Amino acid sequence: MKQFEYKVISSIVGTEKKLNKLGFEGWELVAVFDCRLYLKREIKG
Repeated sequence: MKQFEYKVISSIVGTEKKLNKLGFEGWELVAVFDCRLYLKREIKG
């Protein structure tokens, strides 16, 4: 069974650069709600 870890970003300043960096680290944006960005990535072990 796959396992995931999650991250919430509440700051939207510099978001594009921040999201590109997180994408290279394996994070995937899964939702945006009320100025919060929710990301997940698979835990590989």
